[in-house]
Amino acid sequence: MLQAWALKTVLERMGHKVEFPVLNHVGETKRWKLSWIKWSWNPVKLLRSVVYRVVYNIASIPGEDLLRHRFKLFRQKYLVERVCRIDELDKLYDVIIVGSDQVWNEDCSKGEAPLFLAEGLPSGVKKIAYAVSCGDKALSDERLITIGNAVRRFVDVSVRENIIGEQLRRIINKELPMVLDPTLLLDVSDYNIWDRQLVSEPCLFMYTLSTNDFFINTARLIAKKLAVKLVIAPMYQFSRYKAPRNLTYGISPDRLVSYVARAKYVLSGSFHGTVLSILFNKPFLSLRLNAENQSCPSRVGTLLALTKTMQRLVTPDVAIDEMVTRLTAPVEIDFAALKKEREISLKWLEDNLS
Repeated sequence: MLQAWALKTVLERMGHKVEFPVLNHVGETKRWKLSWIKWSWNPVKLLRSVVYRVVYNIASIPGEDLLRHRFKLFRQKYLVERVCRIDELDKLYDVIIVGSDQVWNEDCSKGEAPLFLAEGLPSGVKKIAYAVSCGDKALSDERLITIGNAVRRFVDVSVRENIIGEQLRRIINKELPMVLDPTLLLDVSDYNIWDRQLVSEPCLFMYTLSTNDFFINTARLIAKKLAVKLVIAPMYQFSRYKAPRNLTYGISPDRLVSYVARAKYVLSGSFHGTVLSILFNKPFLSLRLNAENQSCPSRVGTLLALTKTMQRLVTPDVAIDEMVTRLTAPVEIDFAALKKEREISLKWLEDNLS
C-alpha cells in the first residue's frame, strides 16, 4: 500500500487523475489467520494441542483486528478507490498501470495473478507495467513462459530487480529497463506527513516480514549492546500468547514510516524497511537469512548495490559485535546515484504516459 500511495503521488504531480479499481482483494488479509490443532493419537497430547491452539488463536484476534483496522483507514484516507467491473475499465480509464511490489510473484498475488498479467483486461485501454517484481526466487520455466506471454499485452514493461530482467530477457529476447520502486521516487520530505512521536526515547526499531528467530534474537542482542529501547514491528502477526517481548502491533504504512523517522537505529527484514532507512539516512542494517548472489542480487541487494551500502547487509554468520560495528559506522549513502536513477525512472513513466 505504501508503494501504491507513492506511485499515486508521483502520477498526480505529473497532472494525472489516479484511482484504484477494486476488482479483487489483494492486500487484504483473512479475518484471522488461525493456527490449527496438531493431530495426535495420544489423547493427552491432543488435549494439550487443543487448549494451546484455542488460547493462541484467541490471543491473536486483537492484533489481527487492529492491523486490519489501520490498513482500512490508510486505504480510505490515501488511496482513491472505485468499485467496478473488469469490462468497465476501458470506459473509465485511459491507462492501467500494473506495479510494483511483487505483483508477478504467484505466491503473493495468488488468485488475482491473472489480473496483474493483464489477462482478460479490455483491449481498448493502454496497459503499462511499472517496476514489476517477482520476488527473489528464480522462476520456473512454466512461469517464465506465462510472464513472457504477458509482457506482450503491455505497451511497455519495466522491472525492479536484475533477477527478473535477466530471466525474462532470455525468453522475450528483449532488454527490459530497470527502474526504481515507487517509494524511491519521492524525497524524505514527502514522508514527513506521517512523522509523529510514537516513541519517547532513543530506540532501535526493527521491521520484519519473518518470524525467524534470527531476526528477533539479533534485534534483542544489538539493543542490549547499544543500551537503547527495542521496538519490533512484525508484518505477520504473532499471537500475544507467548509472543516475543518488545513487539508493537498493527504496523500500518504510516506508522512504519513514523517509527523509522524517529528511531535512532533501524534493523530491516524487508525491502521497504530498507528503502525507508535509506531515505531517512538512518544507521541501519538489512538482515537476510542467505548471502547475496552477486551476479544476480536480490531485491534488497539491488538497492544496496545502487546506494553503495552493501556492507550494511548481514546474515546469521556475521558476529553480533561486527553487526554493531557496521550499524554504528557513519552513514554513507550514494544519494547522487539514487537521484540519477530516480530521474531515469520518472522519464520512463513520463514517456509512456505522454
